[in-house]
Amino acid sequence: MELASILDWHLLHYPLLRAEDIYKLIYQGVFGPGHPGADREGVAEGVRAELARLRRCFPVEPFEPVDPEGLLVRLNLRAVAGSRVKEQMLVEAVLTTIREFVPGPDRLLPRLEQARAWCEEHLPAEADRLSRLIEEMPEPPVHSGLYRRVYQPAYRLILARLSPRFGQSGSSGQS
Repeated sequence: MELASILDWHLLHYPLLRAEDIYKLIYQGVFGPGHPGADREGVAEGVRAELARLRRCFPVEPFEPVDPEGLLVRLNLRAVAGSRVKEQMLVEAVLTTIREFVPGPDRLLPRLEQARAWCEEHLPAEADRLSRLIEEMPEPPVHSGLYRRVYQPAYRLILARLSPRFGQSGSSGQS
């Protein structure tokens, strides 16, 4: 899936998308879930804590496209909420992703430049802000306050090939 198509998908599902959210999406597609050396209990506790804080919101897609190579997807935690089995499967999927995903820092700047060009056409008000973020390269990236308030994002990055374990195809967001 082309980066422009991924950004189109996110704009369609999250019309209040801002430059910070685009930056975070691209950063995640390049660096993956991070957390090297994460242990099972730490990952499990993080998932349990976030699941406990979930609030009801509008329906969300279980999987969201993240990177043009199709290696990673965001798995929305609402897709596993209420199922201990799926919660345990998520912990295993996150640990597998941390172990196996190889970050590609050389892909960050080219993808951000593509995103800036996409913004100029689709979200012109965000293009300058994305340019500033490209110059600043904040780490870790964070969602915009508006995005957090409205969409209440709660997800984990996993390898797309692991998504069928959760009962839906991770490629659904990639089509």
